[in-house]
Amino acid sequence: MNDHKSEQGTGRRWLTSLSRRTWLIVGGVGVVVVAGLCWWLVARGGADGGLVDGEGLKLTEVVVTDLARVETFGGTLGFEEGDPITSRLDGTLTGVVETGSVVVEGDVLYYVDESPVVLLYGDLPAFAPMPEAETLSVRLSGIITGIVQEGEVLEQGDVLATVDEEPVVVLYGDVPAYRALQYGRSPSEGADVEQLEEALVVLGYDPDGLVTVDEEYDWYTEQMVLDWQEDIGAPEDGRVDLGEVIFLAGEVVVSEVLASVGDSAPGNTAVAQVAGTVGGSEGTVVRQLEAALERLGYSPGPADGVFTWQTEEAVLAWQGDIGVEPDGVVDVGEVVFVPESVRIADAELAVGDSVRDGSEVLAVSGRQVVVTVDLPAVDQEIMNEGDPVNVILPDYSEAPGTVVSKSSVARRGESGSVTFDVLILLDDVSVGTGLDQAPVDVEIVTESRQNVLAVPVTALLALAEGGYAVEVYNADDGDTHLVAVEPGLYADGLVEVSSSGLAPGDLVVAP
Repeated sequence: MNDHKSEQGTGRRWLTSLSRRTWLIVGGVGVVVVAGLCWWLVARGGADGGLVDGEGLKLTEVVVTDLARVETFGGTLGFEEGDPITSRLDGTLTGVVETGSVVVEGDVLYYVDESPVVLLYGDLPAFAPMPEAETLSVRLSGIITGIVQEGEVLEQGDVLATVDEEPVVVLYGDVPAYRALQYGRSPSEGADVEQLEEALVVLGYDPDGLVTVDEEYDWYTEQMVLDWQEDIGAPEDGRVDLGEVIFLAGEVVVSEVLASVGDSAPGNTAVAQVAGTVGGSEGTVVRQLEAALERLGYSPGPADGVFTWQTEEAVLAWQGDIGVEPDGVVDVGEVVFVPESVRIADAELAVGDSVRDGSEVLAVSGRQVVVTVDLPAVDQEIMNEGDPVNVILPDYSEAPGTVVSKSSVARRGESGSVTFDVLILLDDVSVGTGLDQAPVDVEIVTESRQNVLAVPVTALLALAEGGYAVEVYNADDGDTHLVAVEPGLYADGLVEVSSSGLAPGDLVVAP
């Protein structure tokens, strides 16, 4: 009888305790409000997971662990998209490389009117023809008293040679010098006058802007010529005699000197062989052509950006081997310069289609396997260049990777979604072998904690009067009591908690 009363008393104390507070049990998808005895019944319901004591309570230990919050985004594993191969030729596409093939230096990409277009390695496009060297001659008669040096770059205003101390000067223009130009009783007129005036204005001989650049050799033109002649040490007569200037299309590099100081120049004497510096300073495009020919087994001479007779000989041999009519000239469109080998993703045109200058012929990709993610604009701060990620492959294996780029401009999709293009490089590219356009998941840690106290999320109680607590089990007497906690990071079904009344190994109720 006394035992029965004791049990009744214990039950009354339990119910009275519950009646003084209402507990909110925090679940994974929401907060379930259960008051008084209802919570007590659920807590002893015997669900799977955790430890169960003799009273039927589900218990679990407080642990010290690392927590990480992970966001997952869909991605596509494939080959990095490259710039399309664009034709610079007009005609009919008569052949094209197969889709999926890898094209390396020296391989043919496609044919236009049966003429091959070849891939070579280089950073700059071939935007101008690369012809054979040109020979420059002086028309003045006398003794050569000065001459340029091999390798020297001749620009507008430079002296090519001196004959009896009279300079022969390089100026820019498309019309060759073929007559004397003068003012006076019969002023000269024509395109050669205009290019002379333009050259002298560029060289600074019209500081007050008095000269009208046109086809008339007037008084103002003569004054410019007089000032120029004084500066270069030429006879100051205001007249430009035949042989005093050489008009060139642009700067050139002296590839070979054909005369020496002291030689006699009877008139129209070859003094130097030069080549245009195609592609910028000191012939960058010519230099990369020479380097490519050298790698392919030809001998263009030093890769110095100067298209010499040796370069021409190498081009002739190469053209013969690839089936091009040998002419020693690499015309625009005959080669395509790219930094490295490319993989053909698709053919934009079919054999028989017309090709125009600017037509996209091939879609290409790099040989590097990458992952692309369309990152929603609302999540743009989550993923940035340099961030480590984890890629879940189609077979559910995992591969670490790194974000290598994120577009700075958002893109709007057909559905209206706004995304940023993110490119991820796998640490071990071999794991993607054989996969192309494969769907993958990309995981990124957005927040993490190390060596923190943690309990299951289901153990966390939100009290009606505010704050959070966990119910700690006392193994000595089988009783439980509440301990206030401060929740932190939620991850993997656990929640970080901090409390002065909680220690690792404590048992807490986790319904």
